[in-house]
Amino acid sequence: MRIWIICSGEAPLSLPRRATAEEFAALCRRALDGPVEAVAGHAVAANGRKVYISQSVAARQTAEKLIGGAETTSSALLDEIPLRAFGKGLLALWLWRFLVFVRGLFGLAAAESRTESRRKADALIDALEKTGEDCILVSHPRRIAALCDALRVRGYCVQRTGLGSIKPGEQLLLSRRDEHCGGCAHNCLLSNPGCNIGRDKAARQKTRRI
Repeated sequence: MRIWIICSGEAPLSLPRRATAEEFAALCRRALDGPVEAVAGHAVAANGRKVYISQSVAARQTAEKLIGGAETTSSALLDEIPLRAFGKGLLALWLWRFLVFVRGLFGLAAAESRTESRRKADALIDALEKTGEDCILVSHPRRIAALCDALRVRGYCVQRTGLGSIKPGEQLLLSRRDEHCGGCAHNCLLSNPGCNIGRDKAARQKTRRI
């Protein structure tokens, strides 16, 4: 089973130069309420795969723009993890973003506990693995990060189009390690091997099936 994940776009907002912790958290929520004018990233064909999205306007409109014509199913398990408001006084927005990033390293930025985030991730993955079908998910940065952590524990490889923290418009492919070559730095999928090592392993795997 392969899972494609798209990080939704965000609504353009008129941003103040400074904000309180509560105002910054509110701005992050409003960014997902839409409308999303433009979404970074390339279009994705559904090709019969089921498309699951969060309950936000941003996720729905991202799916409409990047996965044209696909029927979507919304799930609260894909909703963004809310921020925990902390600190007092007015700070520049870039400083709030930096503080959220640093606190996130220690599990202190989210209003949802890591245990709860893992529970939701496991519940979603259990449901997806039960069907065993390839699918597309549209969610948001913190929820996607939690999903990736849970999927890695289950033996999935994560391939990303970006670096660092997950950003709006980024696309990820998650697939089981045994679907990959693993023989060199490319670690390509055996369904589309890009080097002689991968092609040889794919051929031997195909022979065993026969």
